[in-house]
Amino acid sequence: MSFKNVNGENRVFFGTRKSDNIRIYLSKPSWDCNWYWGFGYLGNKDEHYHLSGYADARNINMYDALEQDYDLNPKIKEKLWDFCELVKTAYALKETAEVLGRGGSHYTKNACASVIKNPEEVTRINEVVLPSIFEQLNLIYEGNF
Repeated sequence: MSFKNVNGENRVFFGTRKSDNIRIYLSKPSWDCNWYWGFGYLGNKDEHYHLSGYADARNINMYDALEQDYDLNPKIKEKLWDFCELVKTAYALKETAEVLGRGGSHYTKNACASVIKNPEEVTRINEVVLPSIFEQLNLIYEGNF
């Protein structure tokens, strides 16, 4: 998947935070611990935070929050609605794959675990659907969306 090779690095420039003029980078998705996708990590050498639930505490959508908080990479800004759609969808599918893989939400043993578990769908989400979403994000970063 070419996403792994954007500029030969493990991250792309996301934008400059307006509040303090600090450059922020978005780490590329990674297959972690052989069972889940690491995705949506923002930061730089001094800090680390996540896109998931980014705007939730402010009760605004991701698009508005990112517009307010960053002078975004022009390639992301140009396709910000598409970027937000892909990111939110990736997070929903990532969580879905985790629930389908465990058979529940991991508070305790789910009484319906045998009905919930679906290893074939977990494989499809992790090996086909999410990589396709990540490739579309890659096209945004490269300016080819």
